[in-house]
Amino acid sequence: MKKVLLALFAIAGFSSAHAQLTGNLGLTSDYRFRGISQTQNAPAIQGGIDYAHSSGLYIGNWNSSVSSQVYTNGSGVESDIYGGFKKDVYKGLTIDLGTYNYFYPRANVATTGKEFTTNELYAGVGYDANRFGAYTVKYSHAVSDYFGVSNSTGTQYFQADAVVPVVNKLSFVAHAGRTDVANNAQLNYNDFNAGLAYDLKGWIVSAKYYWNTSMASGFATANTVNGQGLTNSTAVVAVTRTFN
Repeated sequence: MKKVLLALFAIAGFSSAHAQLTGNLGLTSDYRFRGISQTQNAPAIQGGIDYAHSSGLYIGNWNSSVSSQVYTNGSGVESDIYGGFKKDVYKGLTIDLGTYNYFYPRANVATTGKEFTTNELYAGVGYDANRFGAYTVKYSHAVSDYFGVSNSTGTQYFQADAVVPVVNKLSFVAHAGRTDVANNAQLNYNDFNAGLAYDLKGWIVSAKYYWNTSMASGFATANTVNGQGLTNSTAVVAVTRTFN
């Protein structure tokens, strides 16, 4: 069960300091980031590598295919670099502080030429209740413009995640998030997903349902590509594996 918890929180953006060097590989039917499809509702292949020191310091890289129609003029790749400090401070209670940086080689907003590159600082608190599940809350703060949106430095993202054992190797997973785009309130919204995950001999197979709320008309228009909505409610199936 612990393997399921670690793998799912890695997917959710929480790095683990339980092993020194790990790799991960995944395939998903739709890459959803904070409720928005990054692949124009199409599959993505993903993978990365993490190094964690026993002191709590860690660094990593994660990559995914993305739509070149969403991230225009680019190579169709997202490549992220992150690092921070994560430590168990009291009987399963952990703190996680760091920086997460999103890169999209050669991609820029077609109308303005602005790059999509985004840099965030984050702080998280987690609690591992063993057989009762694992729970985290996390706050991210953009120290650059937010994914090509002009004058959006200071954008905030709030999230809460849970992984709750159901039976044997099956877990219930849930996420809730809130995006507040600085100086662009018309782009604010909430995102949610919930589903099940199963540990199949080290491969984590998950099925989740994604939906968003409180979307203003500006948000809906900004997240439409060639008539396709990138925020429509949908089910997503994924399989991932962490290698030690």
